[in-house]
Amino acid sequence: MAFAVLVGREVERDLITAFVLGQAGTPVLVLRGEPGVGKTAVLDMAADLAAVQGIRVLRAAALEYEADLKFGALNQLLHPLSDGIDELGPAHREALNVIMGLEPGAMPSQLIAGAATLALLQAAATEDALLLIVDDVQWLDLPSAMALSYAARRWTGTNLRLLVAVRADSDDGFTRSGFRVRDLPPLDDGDSDALLRAAYPALTANVRRRLRADARGNPLALLELPVAFEKGSPPATLPTVLPLTDRLQRLFADRLASLPEGTRRMLLFVVLAGAENSVTFDDCAPTSQGLDDLPPAERAGIVHVNPRTGRVEFRHPLIRSAVIELSTSEERRQVHRILAEAFAMDPQRRAWHLGQAAVGPDEEIAASLEALSLQMIRHGDSRRATAAMLRAAELSTTDSDRARRTARAAYLGAAITGDLAETSRLLQQAHRAEARETPSLDAAVAAANQLLNDEGDATTAGRLLLATIRVHDRDIGSGAETMNEALHTLLYVGFFSGRPELWEDIGTVLDRAEAKPADTLWLLHNIFVDPAGATQEALQHLGEALDGLRFSADPLRIVRVVTAAAYVDRIGEAREALWRVIIDGRRGGALAKAIEALFLIAQLDFWEGNWDELIELAAEGLQWCADLGYSMLAGPGRLLRALVDAAQGRTQAADLAAEELLLWAAPRRLATYATYSSHIRCLSALGRSSFDEAYRHAASINAPGGFPRYAPHAVWLVLDLTEAAVRSGRLAEARAHAEAAVAAGLPEVSSRLRLLTTAALALTDPHDWRKLFEEALSAPGSDRWIFEYARTALLYGERLRREREPAVARTHLTAAVHTFERLQAIPWLERTRAELRAAGEPVSAEIRGSVLTPQEQAVAELAAAGLTNKEIAERLVLSARTVSTHLHRVFPKLGITTRSALRDAMSKPPA
Repeated sequence: MAFAVLVGREVERDLITAFVLGQAGTPVLVLRGEPGVGKTAVLDMAADLAAVQGIRVLRAAALEYEADLKFGALNQLLHPLSDGIDELGPAHREALNVIMGLEPGAMPSQLIAGAATLALLQAAATEDALLLIVDDVQWLDLPSAMALSYAARRWTGTNLRLLVAVRADSDDGFTRSGFRVRDLPPLDDGDSDALLRAAYPALTANVRRRLRADARGNPLALLELPVAFEKGSPPATLPTVLPLTDRLQRLFADRLASLPEGTRRMLLFVVLAGAENSVTFDDCAPTSQGLDDLPPAERAGIVHVNPRTGRVEFRHPLIRSAVIELSTSEERRQVHRILAEAFAMDPQRRAWHLGQAAVGPDEEIAASLEALSLQMIRHGDSRRATAAMLRAAELSTTDSDRARRTARAAYLGAAITGDLAETSRLLQQAHRAEARETPSLDAAVAAANQLLNDEGDATTAGRLLLATIRVHDRDIGSGAETMNEALHTLLYVGFFSGRPELWEDIGTVLDRAEAKPADTLWLLHNIFVDPAGATQEALQHLGEALDGLRFSADPLRIVRVVTAAAYVDRIGEAREALWRVIIDGRRGGALAKAIEALFLIAQLDFWEGNWDELIELAAEGLQWCADLGYSMLAGPGRLLRALVDAAQGRTQAADLAAEELLLWAAPRRLATYATYSSHIRCLSALGRSSFDEAYRHAASINAPGGFPRYAPHAVWLVLDLTEAAVRSGRLAEARAHAEAAVAAGLPEVSSRLRLLTTAALALTDPHDWRKLFEEALSAPGSDRWIFEYARTALLYGERLRREREPAVARTHLTAAVHTFERLQAIPWLERTRAELRAAGEPVSAEIRGSVLTPQEQAVAELAAAGLTNKEIAERLVLSARTVSTHLHRVFPKLGITTRSALRDAMSKPPA
């Protein structure tokens, strides 16, 4: 209805008009809103406006059941431009011919697909403007989304414009890519009433009021709910507490039930075939009379056939769910059998449909589904990969295959999809299916993942894996899928346990695997667990692997490659890939990997000073850990959240987190968790200038003077340990540690480690300290790590002030103050301000009529806060005797004679 586009959408109408005419200042616009809020109506308005202006429109709608189909939406969108493909270069022409189904062949890489899409669109828009419209992008298949996003970022200034619509509760690549977003709000009460009066003029005011209350401004609900009244249902019987989507689904299911049997069967065929490529009405029609089955659904407003594409489109996604609910299992199996025959030349699709249609064991189908499951993981469809593997287990003809596949599904659930609670049940099934004392490798991998993630029992998990791997010793270097996962799990066991004696056995096994540099196992073993030993060649291989993630949808590879980059500060190179994993997790996909992705971005946020985002991401990841039972995975998130607490002065919260980590680690002998606890306490102590305490915690992580293999966290505390050692009088240990960092090559690993190592050297060098501090602060990329950069500026300012260069000191201290203020790092801010006052920062007020010197005021404030002379001396880098002398001068100026009176005297206003 035309009025549905206009009522309450004046602002959107103006924006869309400007956008279509190229006057909105952006080539891409994301329209975001809740289901039924009218996004499609606004898209229709844009298409109509473009048609009036003579602008060509290409339109596609993503479908939930096509989300796993590579380039399905791109095929639909670009199909009208097929005639122009032959004018493109060979690589682009070949890629698009495969995507469009015009030629056989392997699907192109994402880079080629994106470039080919851009080339075709630019060629089509050479003379006239072109408007692309994509609806429901929350279900857009990832390859299509990436290709369109790639093209959209590169067509600035052309005649091309892209308008997309997405659900408000979804995370999509277009929004995350930074394109302009317009949120489409629900209608207000006045506009809701106007829409109802226009659509249903016979409704009374009381009925309209009731409808407005139920619809909550949702235009689709406003237009659909009155249908119930037309059937005689009084408004009082409408549900009052159910969510809107429940009410709409009830309505749609009721309307479906009244359709003829042939029409319902036709709709079931459309839904189950919707996951396939370019499915048109003719493709879906199960009988020659199929055309006669559709009109009742069209007349009921449930579907319509797109005249341009021939595709059957549902008015609302919830109708699809209703279609499934109203069908029987036998009806669904029959439809799947028909689809399997239709895709006889496509082994993967045929396997999926045969698997859904089968009623008894069939090894051929089971083997095909197992292979399909592995491919689905690589394509980012982890949820259906688990389903395919479970179905393969059900259809297995031997106990050993059934057990193996069930165990494999258990592993996928524990390690990828977040179904940790199901792992025990599936492992029990596998054990009953295959009665033998020694578990299969698949079962051992699944059990080890459960032990590690749920119970935190790295010791038992490690022993189980080592023992089982020895039984399959000949397969260690084979590259077989299950052995590969066993070795990856073993590496994580070693990391979290952190115990040298366990690492000795694990390292021996990993060395025998002979992984290639491009393999994630090689990257993790040679960089993640030993960043200090990472060679430039290894870092080059890591860079290539990170670059390869740009178009990857494999959550396992993405998370593993970025994890390899975690301790060498290269997470930022794969932020977009990590967000793809997170978005997939939020949609119910690879939840376990999404947790890790959240914490990896949170780690980057800590070093770059994006602490607000860190807190949000850590909270989300920790909530998922709690909901799904991933106790071990919670560790990094708890560490990062507590580091922010420590830096911002929430000492009680930081100490509690450190204590909880230690209590959880102790009975499980998890050295890495104990390291996390010590790190938190070290940072907290440094902020309070409790340098002796800070040294004890830092040295418990790694003794000064070396960076042993399998102790990766030590590289994070290069500056922490050195500063604590210098300020607590351990100059030899400090110097040895700074020199060890240089000898290990840490300055060559990353700009952050160069900053920390150079600052550590400056702290320990009595002669070239000025040159080293300047080098640390001026090195390319150093200012990216803003917290550590501000800490270095503070250390430099402190040294300059002690060397009687207060003016220069104030420059660096002031810069540090600004950063600490932005980060709300209160202890560090107070410490820096105290240094500023000691360096002669002008005092804005007199205390009881007497002006204290800057250093006297700094000493007095710290003493009033309860610090001892020794603690004040450590913080201000003075001797305890000098502190005592200052206090003796302060007392008569303030008119007091005892230390206990100092706090009151300092808190009084000037006379």
